[in-house]
Amino acid sequence: IVLLRDGSIEQQGSPLDLFERPASLFVAGFLGSPRMNFVPVTVADGVAVLADGTRLRLAGQSPANGAAVLGIRPQHLALAAGPPGPGHVRIKVRVELVQPTGTRVLVTLPLGGASIIAELAAHEVSTPGQEVEIDLDLTRAVLIDPQSQKVLGPGGRK
Repeated sequence: IVLLRDGSIEQQGSPLDLFERPASLFVAGFLGSPRMNFVPVTVADGVAVLADGTRLRLAGQSPANGAAVLGIRPQHLALAAGPPGPGHVRIKVRVELVQPTGTRVLVTLPLGGASIIAELAAHEVSTPGQEVEIDLDLTRAVLIDPQSQKVLGPGGRK
C-alpha cells in the first residue's frame, strides 16, 4: 500500500510493514485501532525519562539522546505475569477507565503524565481504580523525533 499525506507519499510497503515499522508519527497514528499511544520522553543513555520522572530502560533502540516521543501500541501492553522478558519494563498503575469490547477490554492507564490505552483480554481488568502491574514490550516500541516527526532508528528512517 501507499500511504499519502497532503498529496505526498508518507510511506509505502505491505500493510504489516507499515503497521510494524512505521516511518513517522503520522503513519504510526494512522494505522491500528486503537491507535498507537504517544508519550513525550527525554532519552539519555538508553533510558526514556517521562514527565513524572518514571524511567524506562529502552530495548537497545536509543539512536539519539534528547527529546523524543515514545510510541507503543495498546496490543504491546499486558498484565504482568512471571518474570519480565528481555526488553520488557514493568510499571504499577491505577486503572482510570475500563471499556469492554467483547473478547477484549480497553483499559486507560496513566504513564508519565499522559493517559495511554492497553488492549487486554476480557475480564483481566474490570474496575476503574484497580491497581495493576503492566508489562510494556519496549522491543515493539518506536522513538520519534518531535521536530521531524520521523521514527528514529531501525523502525523507520532518520
